[in-house]
Amino acid sequence: MNAIDGSVAGIEGTSAGPAGTDPVEIRLKALIAAARHHGVDLDREELRVPPGTAPSPAQLVEWVRGAGLWARGVHLRWRNLMKTDGSAPVVLLFDDGTAGLLVQADPSRNIVWLKDPSSQREDPPVPVDELRLAQVWSGETILLRALRAGSEENAPFNLGWLVRLVLLERRTLLDIFIASVTLSFLTVLPPLVVMVVINNVVVHHSFSTLSMTAMIIGVALIYETFLGFSRRQMMLYVGARIDAKLNLHAFKRLLGLPLDFFERSQAGEVTYRIAQIYKIREFLTGRVLTTLLDLVTLLVLLPILFYISATLSWLVVISAGLMAIIIVAFLPPLRAVFKKLTEAEQQKNSILIETVH
Repeated sequence: MNAIDGSVAGIEGTSAGPAGTDPVEIRLKALIAAARHHGVDLDREELRVPPGTAPSPAQLVEWVRGAGLWARGVHLRWRNLMKTDGSAPVVLLFDDGTAGLLVQADPSRNIVWLKDPSSQREDPPVPVDELRLAQVWSGETILLRALRAGSEENAPFNLGWLVRLVLLERRTLLDIFIASVTLSFLTVLPPLVVMVVINNVVVHHSFSTLSMTAMIIGVALIYETFLGFSRRQMMLYVGARIDAKLNLHAFKRLLGLPLDFFERSQAGEVTYRIAQIYKIREFLTGRVLTTLLDLVTLLVLLPILFYISATLSWLVVISAGLMAIIIVAFLPPLRAVFKKLTEAEQQKNSILIETVH
């Protein structure tokens, strides 16, 4: 009699499993078989429990997660089992310490098909109804599946992921954008007011106009100072939130890597690469964001500059274009030099950290 037949036959007075079969071994085989269905082989050596001690469901879940699968221990009822589609096996933890694999549910007949993890692959599953299963199973279940490649948490850790992380703060970024547009207009205001002063006050000696323009400049400067301070605070707030998410995500990814990765990679190289993540974050929320905000200011200023003097404005635009061409031309050699610098920094960091260890 196999393990599942033995467990289900417990309603008929039979002990769980054949004589001499360790229930814990059957439970582990069930998880190994379910993980193998998803293309992952669980390593028994990574299940760290004291000898002679049965692992808890939480320890089993951590064991599966350590192998790169999503796993969760849940408490299900019969109606939940009827909703399983049979695309992947579900591990049922029996009360006697063994386990079985639910491979299919048949709501029309109100039965489930269970397979013994110790049986051969070609052995057929056993049909079990609700009454028989309820006598050996109290609802403890472990669900496992492959990680969803499309989920944000498990997406590739690249520049695109960081950009999406920054865009999660779009509400605050929108406030920063509005503040930047307002500051752009406030930047244009003083020169326009000075132009009015020169054209009206100096020429026509209109001191009432001078008082009015002085008040406007004073209010504009106060408002510009307050708005600039608020924008800097919001940028710091966005940077702090992204840093916190990066810390949690990078540390979780680091702990989730297999042990052989750390055997292949030097500690200094790993820590150096982690440090570069924060430089990229600083680049995205610092220089790139500042450049975009300056571009907003430029879009506001350019029409006014062309209105005042088209000739001088074209000189500015042509000079800026030449500078951009020179920068783009220098990017390939700078990229090659920076690659050599990065490799040298990794070697230096590895030697330093390995020596300290």
